[in-house]
Amino acid sequence: MLALQPASKNIDMAALNEILVIGGTGAQGIPVVKALSASKQYRVRILTRDSQSYRAQQLAKLPNVDLLQGKVDNEEDLHRAFRGVYGAWVNIDTFTLGEKNELFYGIRAYEIARHEGVKHYVWAGIPYALKRSNWNEKYHYAHGDVKGRITDFILAQGQEGMKSSILTTVPYMDMLIDGLFVPRELPDGSFAWINPATTGKFPFIALEDVGHYSLWLFDNLPESAGLDLRIVTDYASFSDIASTFTSVTGKQGVHKSVSLEEYLPLVEPYPNAPMNWAVGPLNGAGDVPTMSWRENFSAWWAYWNDGADGVGDLDFLTRIHPNRIKTVDEWMRKVGYDGRRKAGKVLKDVGDLIERNPEVHIVNAS
Repeated sequence: MLALQPASKNIDMAALNEILVIGGTGAQGIPVVKALSASKQYRVRILTRDSQSYRAQQLAKLPNVDLLQGKVDNEEDLHRAFRGVYGAWVNIDTFTLGEKNELFYGIRAYEIARHEGVKHYVWAGIPYALKRSNWNEKYHYAHGDVKGRITDFILAQGQEGMKSSILTTVPYMDMLIDGLFVPRELPDGSFAWINPATTGKFPFIALEDVGHYSLWLFDNLPESAGLDLRIVTDYASFSDIASTFTSVTGKQGVHKSVSLEEYLPLVEPYPNAPMNWAVGPLNGAGDVPTMSWRENFSAWWAYWNDGADGVGDLDFLTRIHPNRIKTVDEWMRKVGYDGRRKAGKVLKDVGDLIERNPEVHIVNAS
């Protein structure tokens, strides 16, 4: 049985539209839940595998937030989750389900939402790299392409009966804190970004702003219906990041570009790790990944470094979010960035792994 934990009743909840958030305890989902709650315009129902987890319990303390224990890969749970809500914000973690399962349940979630009478469906996507690069296999990475396929499916259904919007994100700026973008602190006190990037300017999104953009989609249905909102904070090379770090902190920052062959052993979670390494076959997941961790992230680095994704409409983003974070410099100053890794603070897979195994010391994590 699923059990709702009652939210804090600070206002008349019956007068509010309810939004189901799938992926609410993840890196993107947390700012979305916070923004919806703070708006005082919506109730939030979070579907979570573990309602007792630290992240879930922290979110449950927010006004007008309920927890609904269940799994995205269980159709009965999906029916119960979508039943009775006005809207939904859906983000499925490829690193938990695997590419093949995400494709199936990403489509089934949309179908079930329509059956249950949801009025506005927001899918959290990633650029369809293979398609955007004219089917160049060099850029095929699983966790982006599967979300792109689902994006295309959803938009192809049109806007009759249930409105849909897409929130398309790029690499998180916050991965400078927890993830593949954390530099190495050297013995002399300097910080070095050692990775296969060359001179390419990567797009980055500050996770804090994901909440505002998501709230805008729900608040502005006449404009957001059928929209693929591609959100970006800033474009920067890793040389830019290193020099900005030096300017902001006074500490020396450098970027060293290395080959994939030199880089991958430095960051691979463990030898021959599957793409969904944190909860992969070695940890009980039923689906065998379509790619290894190395294959997936080799293509991922190539796609962003080569600029295959193009440039987003920053003027449009500023119009709908005038106070958005606009530069790497602004973000570093706002978060008090110091270059040091804070494992599990951003990425849910890493956070869950640490929560389950407090004695584990995370060195490398995607």
